[in-house]
Amino acid sequence: MRSLLACFAFALSVAASNVVDLTPSNFKKVIDGSKPALVEFYAPWCGHCKTLAPIYEELADAFVKEKNLVIAKVDADAHKALGEQFKVTGFPTLKWFPKGVSEEPEAYSGGRDLESLAKFITEKTGLKSSIKKAISYVQELNTPEKFDAVVGSKDKHVLAEFYAPWCGHCKSLAPIYEKVARDFATESNCVVANVDATVNQDSASKHDVQGYPTIKFFAAGDKEGEKYEGGRTEADFVAFLNEKCGADRLVGGGLGSKAGLIDEFTPLVNRFKNDKAYRTETVAEARKLVKSLAKNPYASYYFKVMEKIGKDGEAYVAKEIARLEKIVAAGSTTPEKRDNFEIRRNILKAFQTKVEEDDEIEKDEL
Repeated sequence: MRSLLACFAFALSVAASNVVDLTPSNFKKVIDGSKPALVEFYAPWCGHCKTLAPIYEELADAFVKEKNLVIAKVDADAHKALGEQFKVTGFPTLKWFPKGVSEEPEAYSGGRDLESLAKFITEKTGLKSSIKKAISYVQELNTPEKFDAVVGSKDKHVLAEFYAPWCGHCKSLAPIYEKVARDFATESNCVVANVDATVNQDSASKHDVQGYPTIKFFAAGDKEGEKYEGGRTEADFVAFLNEKCGADRLVGGGLGSKAGLIDEFTPLVNRFKNDKAYRTETVAEARKLVKSLAKNPYASYYFKVMEKIGKDGEAYVAKEIARLEKIVAAGSTTPEKRDNFEIRRNILKAFQTKVEEDDEIEKDEL
Protein backbone atom coordinates (compact mmCIF):
# COMPACT_ATOMS: atom_id res chain seq x y z
CA MET A 1 0.00 0.00 0.00
CA ARG A 2 2.76 2.40 0.96
CA SER A 3 4.64 1.67 -2.25
CA LEU A 4 1.49 2.38 -4.27
CA LEU A 5 0.99 5.69 -2.48
CA ALA A 6 4.62 6.62 -3.02
CA CYS A 7 4.31 5.84 -6.73
CA PHE A 8 1.11 7.87 -6.92
CA ALA A 9 2.75 10.86 -5.19
CA PHE A 10 5.75 10.64 -7.50
CA ALA A 11 3.47 10.52 -10.55
CA LEU A 12 1.65 13.63 -9.34
CA SER A 13 4.90 15.52 -8.77
CA VAL A 14 6.11 14.65 -12.28
CA ALA A 15 2.77 15.59 -13.82
CA ALA A 16 2.81 18.92 -11.96
CA SER A 17 6.04 20.05 -13.63
CA ASN A 18 5.79 22.47 -16.54
CA VAL A 19 9.36 21.69 -17.63
CA VAL A 20 9.33 19.31 -20.60
CA ASP A 21 11.59 16.26 -20.21
CA LEU A 22 13.45 15.59 -23.44
CA THR A 23 14.92 12.27 -24.55
CA PRO A 24 16.28 11.02 -27.86
CA SER A 25 12.81 9.70 -28.68
CA ASN A 26 10.97 13.03 -28.37
CA PHE A 27 13.67 15.68 -28.83
CA LYS A 28 13.14 16.30 -32.56
CA LYS A 29 9.39 16.25 -32.14
CA VAL A 30 9.42 18.92 -29.42
CA ILE A 31 12.36 21.00 -30.63
CA ASP A 32 11.25 21.20 -34.25
CA GLY A 33 11.60 24.95 -34.83
CA SER A 34 7.88 25.66 -34.57
CA LYS A 35 8.34 27.36 -31.19
CA PRO A 36 11.23 29.07 -29.44
CA ALA A 37 12.71 26.90 -26.70
CA LEU A 38 15.07 27.12 -23.75
CA VAL A 39 16.73 23.78 -23.01
CA GLU A 40 18.81 22.88 -19.99
CA PHE A 41 21.35 20.09 -20.35
CA TYR A 42 22.02 18.74 -16.86
CA ALA A 43 23.37 15.83 -14.86
CA PRO A 44 21.51 14.48 -11.79
CA TRP A 45 24.69 14.47 -9.69
CA CYS A 46 25.65 18.07 -10.54
CA GLY A 47 25.45 20.47 -7.58
CA HIS A 48 24.90 23.56 -9.72
CA CYS A 49 22.12 21.72 -11.57
CA LYS A 50 20.42 20.92 -8.26
CA THR A 51 20.61 24.59 -7.31
CA LEU A 52 19.10 25.63 -10.64
CA ALA A 53 16.33 22.99 -10.59
CA PRO A 54 13.72 24.82 -8.43
CA ILE A 55 14.45 28.11 -10.21
CA TYR A 56 13.97 26.43 -13.58
CA GLU A 57 10.65 25.01 -12.38
CA GLU A 58 9.55 28.50 -11.33
CA LEU A 59 10.57 29.81 -14.73
CA ALA A 60 8.39 27.24 -16.51
CA ASP A 61 5.50 28.06 -14.16
CA ALA A 62 5.92 31.77 -14.90
CA PHE A 63 5.40 31.15 -18.64
CA VAL A 64 2.88 28.30 -18.38
CA LYS A 65 0.15 30.30 -20.15
CA GLU A 66 2.37 30.86 -23.17
CA LYS A 67 1.63 27.96 -25.50
CA ASN A 68 4.13 29.12 -28.12
CA LEU A 69 7.16 28.60 -25.90
CA VAL A 70 8.99 25.50 -24.71
CA ILE A 71 11.02 25.29 -21.51
CA ALA A 72 12.68 21.90 -21.38
CA LYS A 73 15.55 19.89 -19.95
CA VAL A 74 17.73 16.95 -20.97
CA ASP A 75 19.49 14.51 -18.67
CA ALA A 76 22.72 14.73 -20.64
CA ASP A 77 24.40 12.20 -18.36
CA ALA A 78 21.83 9.55 -19.30
CA HIS A 79 21.56 10.76 -22.90
CA LYS A 80 25.16 11.57 -23.73
CA ALA A 81 24.56 11.57 -27.49
CA LEU A 82 22.25 14.60 -27.19
CA GLY A 83 24.81 16.41 -25.09
CA GLU A 84 27.54 15.69 -27.61
CA GLN A 85 25.31 16.74 -30.52
CA PHE A 86 24.91 20.21 -29.00
CA LYS A 87 28.51 20.53 -27.79
CA VAL A 88 27.72 20.31 -24.08
CA THR A 89 30.95 20.19 -22.09
CA GLY A 90 29.73 21.10 -18.60
CA PHE A 91 26.64 21.18 -16.44
CA PRO A 92 24.28 22.87 -16.43
CA THR A 93 24.42 24.16 -19.99
CA LEU A 94 21.51 26.25 -21.27
CA LYS A 95 20.79 26.50 -24.97
CA TRP A 96 18.31 28.84 -26.67
CA PHE A 97 16.55 27.61 -29.81
CA PRO A 98 14.91 30.58 -31.57
CA LYS A 99 11.79 29.92 -33.60
CA GLY A 100 12.81 28.27 -36.85
CA VAL A 101 15.98 26.75 -35.34
CA SER A 102 16.37 23.11 -34.33
CA GLU A 103 20.02 22.35 -35.04
CA GLU A 104 22.26 25.34 -34.15
CA PRO A 105 21.06 26.91 -30.88
CA GLU A 106 22.52 29.93 -29.10
CA ALA A 107 24.46 29.46 -25.86
CA TYR A 108 22.83 31.16 -22.90
CA SER A 109 25.43 32.99 -20.79
CA GLY A 110 23.29 35.18 -18.54
CA GLY A 111 22.44 34.89 -14.87
CA ARG A 112 20.82 31.77 -13.46
CA ASP A 113 18.41 33.57 -11.18
CA LEU A 114 14.71 33.66 -12.00
CA GLU A 115 14.63 37.32 -12.96
CA SER A 116 17.56 37.05 -15.39
CA LEU A 117 16.16 33.95 -17.09
CA ALA A 118 12.67 35.45 -17.42
CA LYS A 119 14.08 38.73 -18.73
CA PHE A 120 16.10 36.83 -21.35
CA ILE A 121 13.00 35.01 -22.63
CA THR A 122 10.97 38.22 -22.71
CA GLU A 123 13.69 40.05 -24.64
CA LYS A 124 13.93 37.18 -27.14
CA THR A 125 10.21 36.59 -27.66
CA GLY A 126 8.24 39.55 -26.34
CA LEU A 127 6.34 37.14 -24.10
CA LYS A 128 5.71 38.31 -20.55
CA SER A 129 6.02 36.15 -17.45
CA SER A 130 3.64 36.10 -14.52
CA ILE A 131 6.45 37.03 -12.12
CA LYS A 132 5.56 39.94 -9.89
CA LYS A 133 8.76 41.82 -9.30
CA ALA A 134 9.31 42.78 -5.68
CA ILE A 135 9.75 46.48 -4.98
CA SER A 136 13.44 47.31 -4.82
CA TYR A 137 14.96 50.35 -3.16
CA VAL A 138 18.28 49.81 -4.95
CA GLN A 139 18.62 52.15 -7.92
CA GLU A 140 19.77 50.38 -11.09
CA LEU A 141 22.42 52.17 -13.14
CA ASN A 142 22.68 49.74 -16.01
CA THR A 143 23.46 52.22 -18.77
CA PRO A 144 26.30 54.76 -18.97
CA GLU A 145 23.67 57.51 -19.28
CA LYS A 146 21.89 56.51 -16.07
CA PHE A 147 25.18 56.09 -14.25
CA ASP A 148 26.52 59.51 -15.26
CA ALA A 149 23.21 61.21 -14.42
CA VAL A 150 23.33 60.00 -10.80
CA VAL A 151 27.01 59.56 -9.94
CA GLY A 152 28.78 62.86 -9.44
CA SER A 153 25.63 64.93 -9.01
CA LYS A 154 26.12 67.95 -6.77
CA ASP A 155 23.52 67.02 -4.15
CA LYS A 156 23.66 63.21 -3.90
CA HIS A 157 26.14 60.80 -2.34
CA VAL A 158 26.12 57.41 -4.09
CA LEU A 159 27.10 53.93 -2.92
CA ALA A 160 27.40 51.80 -6.05
CA GLU A 161 27.88 48.04 -6.24
CA PHE A 162 29.29 46.63 -9.48
CA TYR A 163 28.13 43.02 -9.79
CA ALA A 164 27.70 40.12 -12.17
CA PRO A 165 24.48 38.06 -12.20
CA TRP A 166 26.40 34.76 -11.97
CA CYS A 167 28.62 35.85 -9.04
CA GLY A 168 28.00 33.86 -5.86
CA HIS A 169 29.30 36.59 -3.53
CA CYS A 170 27.04 39.10 -5.27
CA LYS A 171 24.03 36.86 -4.73
CA SER A 172 24.90 36.55 -1.03
CA LEU A 173 25.23 40.31 -0.72
CA ALA A 174 22.00 41.13 -2.59
CA PRO A 175 19.49 40.76 0.30
CA ILE A 176 21.77 42.69 2.67
CA TYR A 177 22.28 45.44 0.12
CA GLU A 178 18.52 45.67 -0.41
CA LYS A 179 18.01 46.19 3.34
CA VAL A 180 20.60 48.99 3.33
CA ALA A 181 18.84 50.67 0.40
CA ARG A 182 15.54 50.42 2.25
CA ASP A 183 17.13 51.87 5.41
CA PHE A 184 18.22 54.98 3.47
CA ALA A 185 15.25 55.21 1.12
CA THR A 186 14.02 58.49 2.62
CA GLU A 187 17.45 60.13 2.80
CA SER A 188 17.21 62.46 -0.21
CA ASN A 189 20.98 63.02 -0.41
CA CYS A 190 21.99 59.35 -0.18
CA VAL A 191 21.57 56.84 -3.04
CA VAL A 192 22.20 53.10 -2.80
CA ALA A 193 22.68 51.79 -6.34
CA ASN A 194 24.00 48.85 -8.30
CA VAL A 195 25.48 48.28 -11.72
CA ASP A 196 25.24 45.04 -13.68
CA ALA A 197 28.80 45.11 -14.97
CA THR A 198 27.99 42.54 -17.64
CA VAL A 199 25.45 44.98 -19.09
CA ASN A 200 26.97 48.38 -18.36
CA GLN A 201 30.50 47.40 -19.26
CA ASP A 202 31.48 50.99 -20.09
CA SER A 203 30.96 52.28 -16.53
CA ALA A 204 32.58 49.19 -15.03
CA SER A 205 35.65 49.57 -17.26
CA LYS A 206 35.85 53.30 -16.57
CA HIS A 207 36.05 52.59 -12.85
CA ASP A 208 38.54 49.73 -13.21
CA VAL A 209 36.26 46.98 -11.91
CA GLN A 210 38.38 43.82 -11.75
CA GLY A 211 36.24 41.52 -9.62
CA TYR A 212 32.77 41.14 -8.16
CA PRO A 213 31.28 42.60 -6.20
CA THR A 214 33.22 45.87 -6.33
CA ILE A 215 31.69 48.61 -4.22
CA LYS A 216 32.56 52.27 -4.60
CA PHE A 217 31.38 55.40 -2.81
CA PHE A 218 30.95 58.63 -4.73
CA ALA A 219 30.57 61.75 -2.62
CA ALA A 220 28.37 64.50 -4.05
CA GLY A 221 30.17 66.09 -6.98
CA ASP A 222 32.81 63.33 -7.15
CA LYS A 223 32.87 61.30 -10.36
CA GLU A 224 35.98 59.27 -9.45
CA GLY A 225 34.85 57.76 -6.15
CA GLU A 226 36.66 55.71 -3.53
CA LYS A 227 36.64 51.94 -3.13
CA TYR A 228 34.57 50.68 -0.20
CA GLU A 229 36.76 48.40 1.93
CA GLY A 230 34.49 47.97 4.96
CA GLY A 231 32.46 45.03 6.21
CA ARG A 232 29.45 43.70 4.36
CA THR A 233 26.86 43.44 7.11
CA GLU A 234 23.86 45.76 7.19
CA ALA A 235 25.30 47.43 10.30
CA ASP A 236 28.64 48.03 8.55
CA PHE A 237 27.01 49.75 5.59
CA VAL A 238 24.67 51.79 7.79
CA ALA A 239 27.57 53.09 9.90
CA PHE A 240 29.55 53.97 6.77
CA LEU A 241 26.70 55.82 5.07
CA ASN A 242 25.75 57.66 8.26
CA GLU A 243 29.26 59.08 8.39
CA LYS A 244 29.48 59.89 4.69
CA CYS A 245 25.94 61.25 4.21
CA GLY A 246 25.62 63.03 7.55
CA ALA A 247 22.67 60.84 8.50
CA ASP A 248 21.62 59.14 11.74
CA ARG A 249 20.03 55.89 10.60
CA LEU A 250 19.64 52.68 12.56
CA VAL A 251 19.74 49.13 11.25
CA GLY A 252 16.19 48.50 10.09
CA GLY A 253 15.65 52.04 8.84
CA GLY A 254 14.69 53.89 12.00
CA LEU A 255 16.24 57.17 13.03
CA GLY A 256 18.78 57.65 15.80
CA SER A 257 18.30 59.99 18.75
CA LYS A 258 20.10 62.93 17.11
CA ALA A 259 18.24 62.90 13.79
CA GLY A 260 16.45 66.14 13.01
CA LEU A 261 17.84 68.13 15.92
CA ILE A 262 18.79 71.74 15.07
CA ASP A 263 21.98 72.93 16.79
CA GLU A 264 20.91 76.58 16.76
CA PHE A 265 17.98 75.75 19.04
CA THR A 266 20.03 73.90 21.67
CA PRO A 267 20.86 76.93 23.89
CA LEU A 268 17.26 78.16 23.70
CA VAL A 269 15.89 74.73 24.65
CA ASN A 270 18.28 74.48 27.60
CA ARG A 271 17.34 77.94 28.84
CA PHE A 272 13.61 77.22 28.33
CA LYS A 273 13.61 74.10 30.50
CA ASN A 274 16.14 75.25 33.11
CA ASP A 275 15.26 78.91 33.60
CA LYS A 276 11.48 79.36 33.74
CA ALA A 277 11.76 83.03 34.73
CA TYR A 278 12.98 83.89 31.22
CA ARG A 279 10.58 81.69 29.24
CA THR A 280 8.73 84.62 27.66
CA GLU A 281 11.97 86.07 26.31
CA THR A 282 13.15 82.60 25.21
CA VAL A 283 9.94 81.98 23.25
CA ALA A 284 10.30 85.37 21.57
CA GLU A 285 13.86 84.52 20.52
CA ALA A 286 12.68 81.14 19.25
CA ARG A 287 10.07 82.87 17.09
CA LYS A 288 12.79 84.97 15.46
CA LEU A 289 15.02 81.93 14.94
CA VAL A 290 12.21 80.07 13.19
CA LYS A 291 12.06 82.84 10.60
CA SER A 292 15.81 82.69 9.97
CA LEU A 293 15.63 78.90 9.60
CA ALA A 294 12.53 78.89 7.41
CA LYS A 295 14.03 76.30 5.05
CA ASN A 296 14.16 73.71 7.85
CA PRO A 297 10.64 72.24 8.25
CA TYR A 298 11.28 71.28 11.90
CA ALA A 299 12.31 74.74 13.12
CA SER A 300 8.68 75.70 13.70
CA TYR A 301 8.13 72.51 15.72
CA TYR A 302 10.55 73.72 18.41
CA PHE A 303 8.45 76.86 18.76
CA LYS A 304 5.23 74.83 18.83
CA VAL A 305 6.56 72.62 21.67
CA MET A 306 7.46 75.69 23.71
CA GLU A 307 3.95 77.06 23.25
CA LYS A 308 2.33 73.72 24.19
CA ILE A 309 4.42 73.39 27.34
CA GLY A 310 3.49 76.95 28.30
CA LYS A 311 -0.19 76.10 27.85
CA ASP A 312 -0.44 72.47 29.03
CA GLY A 313 2.52 72.19 31.38
CA GLU A 314 5.59 69.96 31.46
CA ALA A 315 3.48 66.79 31.28
CA TYR A 316 2.77 67.54 27.60
CA VAL A 317 6.24 66.32 26.57
CA ALA A 318 5.97 62.83 28.06
CA LYS A 319 2.40 62.35 26.79
CA GLU A 320 3.27 63.40 23.26
CA ILE A 321 6.39 61.21 23.17
CA ALA A 322 4.32 58.22 24.27
CA ARG A 323 1.69 58.96 21.59
CA LEU A 324 4.25 59.22 18.79
CA GLU A 325 6.13 56.09 19.88
CA LYS A 326 2.87 54.14 19.95
CA ILE A 327 2.13 55.17 16.36
CA VAL A 328 5.63 54.20 15.19
CA ALA A 329 5.50 50.87 17.04
CA ALA A 330 2.23 49.99 15.26
CA GLY A 331 4.19 49.89 11.99
CA SER A 332 1.29 51.13 9.88
CA THR A 333 2.81 54.42 8.73
CA THR A 334 4.77 55.20 5.58
CA PRO A 335 8.57 55.52 5.90
CA GLU A 336 8.26 59.28 5.39
CA LYS A 337 5.72 59.66 8.20
CA ARG A 338 7.75 57.42 10.48
CA ASP A 339 10.74 59.72 9.97
CA ASN A 340 8.55 62.70 10.78
CA PHE A 341 7.27 61.13 14.00
CA GLU A 342 10.76 60.05 15.11
CA ILE A 343 12.25 63.48 14.49
CA ARG A 344 9.43 65.09 16.46
CA ARG A 345 10.09 62.57 19.24
CA ASN A 346 13.78 63.54 19.25
CA ILE A 347 12.92 67.23 19.51
CA LEU A 348 10.48 66.56 22.34
CA LYS A 349 13.13 64.56 24.22
CA ALA A 350 15.44 67.59 24.03
CA PHE A 351 12.91 69.40 26.24
CA GLN A 352 12.93 66.70 28.91
CA THR A 353 14.65 67.45 32.19
CA LYS A 354 17.17 65.00 33.67
CA VAL A 355 14.53 63.71 36.11
CA GLU A 356 12.08 63.03 33.28
CA GLU A 357 14.76 61.21 31.27
CA ASP A 358 15.62 58.99 34.26
CA ASP A 359 11.92 58.20 34.80
CA GLU A 360 11.60 57.16 31.16
CA ILE A 361 14.65 54.87 31.41
CA GLU A 362 13.14 53.19 34.49
CA LYS A 363 9.87 52.55 32.60
CA ASP A 364 11.77 50.99 29.69
CA GLU A 365 13.65 48.69 32.07
CA LEU A 366 10.39 47.58 33.69
